[in-house]
Formats: sequence, structure tokens, C-alpha cells
Amino acid sequence: MVQPVLADLPVARLLTIFPPGAGIGTTVEVSLSGVDLDDPDQILFSITNIAAVSKPGDPGKFVVTVASNAAPGICDVRCLGRFGISNPRAFVIGDLPELIEKDGNRTMAAAMEIPLGATVNGHADASGTDFFKFSAKHGQRILVECAAKALDSRMDAGLVLCASSGRELERNRKGGLIDFTAKVDGQYFIKVHDLLFRGGTDYFYRLSISAGPHIDFIFPPAGLPGTKSKYMVYGRNLRAAGLSDTAHGTPLTMDGKALEQLEVEIELPAGSMGCDRQLALWNCVVDGYAYRLQTPQGVSNPILLSFATGPVVAEKEPNDKAGQIVSPPCEVVGQFYPAGDRDRFTFAAKKGEVYWAEVFSHRLGMATGPFLLGQRVTSHGSEEKTADLSEVYGSDSNIGGTEFKTSTLDPVWRFEAPENGTYRVEVRDLFNQTQSDPSHLYRLSLRRETPDFQLIAFWPAPNPGKKDAREAHVWSGFLRRGETIPLKVMAFRRDNFKSEIDITIEGLPPGVSYSHTRIEAEKNSAIVLLTAANPPSEGLSVLPLATNLPVNWGGTLRILGKASTARTPPASQGVNPQLVREAHGGTVVWDVTDYNTESVPSRLTHEVVLGLSGQEAAPISIAAEEESDRLPKGGHGKVWEVKAGSKAHIPLRVIRRGDFTEGLKLKAVGIPALDSLKEIEVDGKATNGTVELDLAQLKIPSGPCAFYLQTQTKGRYRNNPEAAQAAESAAKEAAKAATDMAAAARQASKTLGAANKKALDAEAMAKLVLDKLSKAKNAAEEEPDNQELSAASVVAEKQTVEAVGQASAASQAKAAAERASAEASVKAKEAEATKTALANRAKELAEKAKPKEITLTVYSAPIRLKIIPEEKK
Repeated sequence: MVQPVLADLPVARLLTIFPPGAGIGTTVEVSLSGVDLDDPDQILFSITNIAAVSKPGDPGKFVVTVASNAAPGICDVRCLGRFGISNPRAFVIGDLPELIEKDGNRTMAAAMEIPLGATVNGHADASGTDFFKFSAKHGQRILVECAAKALDSRMDAGLVLCASSGRELERNRKGGLIDFTAKVDGQYFIKVHDLLFRGGTDYFYRLSISAGPHIDFIFPPAGLPGTKSKYMVYGRNLRAAGLSDTAHGTPLTMDGKALEQLEVEIELPAGSMGCDRQLALWNCVVDGYAYRLQTPQGVSNPILLSFATGPVVAEKEPNDKAGQIVSPPCEVVGQFYPAGDRDRFTFAAKKGEVYWAEVFSHRLGMATGPFLLGQRVTSHGSEEKTADLSEVYGSDSNIGGTEFKTSTLDPVWRFEAPENGTYRVEVRDLFNQTQSDPSHLYRLSLRRETPDFQLIAFWPAPNPGKKDAREAHVWSGFLRRGETIPLKVMAFRRDNFKSEIDITIEGLPPGVSYSHTRIEAEKNSAIVLLTAANPPSEGLSVLPLATNLPVNWGGTLRILGKASTARTPPASQGVNPQLVREAHGGTVVWDVTDYNTESVPSRLTHEVVLGLSGQEAAPISIAAEEESDRLPKGGHGKVWEVKAGSKAHIPLRVIRRGDFTEGLKLKAVGIPALDSLKEIEVDGKATNGTVELDLAQLKIPSGPCAFYLQTQTKGRYRNNPEAAQAAESAAKEAAKAATDMAAAARQASKTLGAANKKALDAEAMAKLVLDKLSKAKNAAEEEPDNQELSAASVVAEKQTVEAVGQASAASQAKAAAERASAEASVKAKEAEATKTALANRAKELAEKAKPKEITLTVYSAPIRLKIIPEEKK
């Protein structure tokens, strides 16, 4: 699939890691692909028991080792390089032996064999199908699972199970799971493909074939944090399990397959920053615990046990008429089952009591559309009458915009009892009135008003700069020296929580500051600006950067929100009067060219991370004059105090680097009253400007506030020209080395030729002398009394020894010359290959370093104001 191009400064973006997982206690070589992954230095995991080292001489490849004490699950992996720390990709820690798909398995005849109890990592091919085969015995219940979407793959998996004859036995087009019980011993075949028969490196998957456990759902689906309770697990191949049963006496089934049940005791942790990332099927925060069933046959898939907001009460059928009596505050857990099920819950309330009724189902990953009906119940003798108070549907509220959709189908209702009496809440699923699915669970929270909030932070991508563009892009936080970038923080407010939320950031490296920011009362989001110090080479006074920081720094940030509520005890009672919540991370998973026709895939992340460059500076830096030389720690620098009704003139300094000389049109952002302020124009050659604020016209409220300037401009950017220059020098050195080695090889060849001739001559001489010695000896033997013949024989023998010695030395010299010539030839070939590789690399980097026009999004450092109210006359 073609990725939409974002013509902005390069930022590391990781698209794929393959294989996308590894087994516990194993080592595997992985390959990365992405955009702007120059000089990949490290890959970083969100857990500590995975280590990775780069493969020398092979950028983009790493050797990953998973510790033997690692737990199965999914973590996030990122790449750190020249252009920062990338967006995350999912990486699986598996508990089964791992295989890599072999090429050429496009037919049944060429199917790749997989042993039972193994996982194979593969890619879907466009317009193609992958074939695998396995053996099973009569009566074995085999589960075939294909994970793709949960691993950040583009693939929608389709599975087909066939007999060896080719006859189709099972098919799954929606869930990536086939539940099959073998009727005969034999070999069976699995066909894997994308539902739309798309393919490529983005369409990766993990196919597991085993007789291990699989959980479909757990009831109840929630529990109080820090408690130990019994839960009923429903699934397949569960240890010591029996068929499940319902109150109606009918075994539960999923897709026509009977489920098994097993009662287990589970202790929930006391708190959590949220469930496993792969269980966050919705872009809202639902805290919980990922439970896996451990059995002798293996470890099950994870299932979310979410954290309840009050004592858990299970629904009791029948409750579709009179309603089950409950006592709030509590949390009712139930099932939208069977089809058309309506569950009613009745409770008493006093006049003025406030409760919140909230359904959790869609946010738990269920394909449900919950509906809530609130009623007043009155009795006249034996006759009961109801009066509808409110019909409540899901919320269309979307505080994340197009990049991070947060709307949900789960309804929430604030109820204030108009008088003492009996009230009733009815819940039902609007989506499913005909098909029964026991896994369609829900939580109905009936709680007293408890104001609270949760946060999600993500790095928004720059505006594409095209008119009417409807693109969404994968992005990450990356700061160049002298640059300011935005971080969007979203607040999910609960139970009428309206207070302002102060945002603070922990974990920033030296030389990076952030704007003091708050999410205003009753608002749902704010932009935090992070700014990196200007380069020391510009001679400006900057905060010192730690000398031990690597060239490319990447680290985890803690984004904290602090707020108070009217219900929080005052500090005088010895209780912290603040709510403190840490933000979850968020990311766009894949680029989208038109979000009006294609939904933007996004998800929660384990961490919020930031990259900092020690190599590059921002093409343009803008700051208030007094703040451009020194960046305040924590964002608390100069405050411009301005009296209401007066005029303020704030001088700006503009630093340009490289070929970015267009005039700028700066728009003031961050204070709603500034929306009407005209754009501030700065000439292309100017190094300064002025922000003029007429507070008599702008009507900015009194008190502290801050704004920033934003613009887009075009310029020509050179990508890593230093690397291109270094590569050119290396290529020249390699060319010289290749020339020298070629000359050395030629000289070695000449030396070998001379040694060959000398060895041949010495060998011929030795033969002549041996022949002479033989004749002399024969003559001396024939006339033993002839002294002359005896003397000639002695001389011939001496000459023979010398000739043989010379021949042996010549032969050794020849062998040495042969070795030297061979070594020189190998070195010459290696030098020539190095020359070619470095020449190609130099050509590649030279092309990459050519000036290219980009549209640059520029943010100024934050400008802080304090509006002093006018004195009353």
C-alpha cells in the first residue's frame, strides 16, 4: 500500500518489525522497515526483560533475546536513530515454539508443515493464499488462531480448514479463530489470506495451531481492585472443565461450538495504569487486569478483567419485567443474552440524591450498541406504573478529533431523584435482536457522583499543508535544537468533573523545557509545548546539555494531570486536596489518505516517549526576544505583565538556518480571544518581529495565560549532508584502497610467475644433477679402484644435495607466492566490493542530501502573559 507523503522534516516512523514476536527464552533476528529510520542505534521495548543489539554492518537488523522469566503478552517496540524515537509497533512474547513462514507455500502441494503446538510468523501475499498443514488425532480439539490486527498489522485474517482431499471443513472470516475437533487421524490443511486478498510487508500475521486453552469470556467481567474472588471462565480446552450451562439449561455456544467452563480464583491488583495494550480495543481508558489461564497444555489468550466502580452484583434472570432489586452504589454485571434480552434493575432513591448510571460494553471490545432507559416506578395497589425519565444512547463526543476517535456507543446518564421513590434502569443491546452471543457482556455502574478524570497524550502530526487535505499520519515526538513541538493532552471527565487540570511533565532531558499548561475548566484538551535549547554553536546563552547524553536521546516521559474537586477534603484535614492522574499514551497506527472514506486506526500505548537530536537544529526558531537566548527550566520564564485595556508590544526574535527564507505569517494560538488577531507578518530577511496586543479590543480575561505563534512555510531541506560528505570521503578512500589492492594483486601475480619459473628451473637442474649422480655412481661401482671416478661420484652427490635443496626452496617460495597471490586476489575482490558498496551508499546519501522542498510547520516558544485587571475608578 502506498503511504501518503508528509513533506515535513523527517521524523522516525516504524512501520514493521518482522518477525513480530519471539518465544520466551529464545533469540531471534528481526528486521525493521519504516520511514526516516536513519542510523538506527537501538530498539527499545516497553518491558525490561527483552534485550536487543544491532547487527554489525546490517542497518535495520537486530538480534533480540527474550529472557526465560518473561511473561507471555504483547509489548511496544520503538526504534531510536538520527531522527528520534519512533512510534511503537506491537511485539509478542509467545509461549510456543516459533517458526518463520517458508517461501513457495502457495498451494496445498507445497504447504508448509507445522507441528501441533507451534506459532508461525508470516506475510499475506497480494491475490494469494498461504497453505500450512498439521497432523491431528481422532477426538483432538484443535484451535487455529491467526493474530493480525491486534499486532498493528493491516491484515484482516481469513482462515479455511480443509481435509487432505481438499474438502472444506471449517471457515472463519471475522475472528481469526477456528475450533475444530478431528474425526479421524490424519493430516489437515489451513489456508490463510487477507479477506480482501491484499498483501505485502504490512500484512503480517502469527498463526498458532495447538490443543491449548482459549478463553472466550469471563463472568463476571469486572471486580474491585485489590480483591480476590471466584470467576467463571468460559472457553475451549480448559483444564478439568465440563460443558457450560446457563440458567435455561442450554449449553453455551460460540459460532456453533460448545463452550467449556472452569471456576477459578483470581486476585486483582490494587491498581493499574490500564490493561495490557492489546486489550485496549477502544481509544478510551478502561483500567483493568489481563488474565491468562495457566494449564499443562499451555497459557491461554489474555482476557480483560476491568476494574469495577463499586460492589459487584451479578444479574439474575428473569429480570426483564419486574426488575432485579439492587442497592446503589453498586455495579451490576450481565450479558446481552439471549437475543433480544432486556435486563431491568430497580432501586430506591431519596429526593435530591444523585447517581450516575453508566454502561461499559462497547469500550470492553464488545460488538454491542447498548441502550439505557431510566424510569420512575409507582404502585397503585397491585398495579405498577412506569414513567420514562430518559432514553440514553452512546456519546458522539470525540475529543481526539480525526486522529484519535474517542466516541463510544456506551451510554451514561446523570440521574437526580425528583422525589423519594422507586426507580428502574433498563439496558439492552440495539445491535443484536436476532443472534445470541453469550460473550456480549456489560457492566452497569450505578454510583454516587464521584468527579474524576483520566488523560491520554499523543503527538499530533503536522498539517499536511494541502488545501482540503484529509490525511492522518503516524507521528512521534522529536525535538531538534531550537525547536518547539506540540503535545496534545486529552481529558476524559467523569461525573461532572469540571475543574481545570494543571499539566506537568517529568523525565525531560537537560536543555528541554515545556510550557506551563492547564486544561481549562469544562474543556477537554490542551496543547503542551516542548522546546529544545538553541545550538551552542550560535553563541547564545543556553542551558548546558548533559555531556553524557548520546547523540540521539530517547526517553520516557510522565505526563501528570493535577486537579482539585469540590468533594476533595481540604489540606487542613491532612489529606492531599488534589487528584493526580498520569496520562496514557496514544498513537495513530497507519497513515490514512482520506479519513472521510477510511477510519483512522489508532490505539493506546504503554508509554509516552520523546526523542532529542544532538545533531540537527530546527530550520526556524521563534521566541519572544527575552526568551530566545535562554530557555526557562520547566517553562517558567519571563511573564509579560499587561494591564487590561492597554496595548502590549512583544518583540520577537526569528532565527533562520538553511534555505528557509520565505516571509512568515504567524497566527496566535492558545487563547480563544486571540482568534480574531490578524496574522503577524515577518519578512523573509527579517530576524525580528512584534506581536501587538490591543487588550481593549481582544478582551483577554484577567490572570495568567499563555499563547504561541504558529505558521507554515516552504523551504529547501538537506537531509544529513554530513553523512553524505562522510560517505563520499569513505567511497574515495575505498576506491584508493581498491586500486592499491588491485596493484598489490597484480604484483603478487608477477611474483608468483617468477617463483613458478624459478621453481621449474630448479626442478630441471635437480633432475640433471640426479642423472649425473646416477651415472657417476654407476661408473664408480664398475671400477671401484678408479680414484677419479670415486671423486667424481662424491662431487656429483654434493651437487645433487645442493640442487635438491635449491629445488625445495624454490618450491616453498612458489607455495608462499601462491598463497600471497590468492590472499591479494581475495583482498582485491573484497576491496572492489567495498568500493562498489560505498560508492552506492555515497550515491544514495548524496541523492538523499540534495535540497528538497518541504512544507515546514513552525511553532514559537510559548509566550506567557499576566493580565492585570483595570483599577476601578
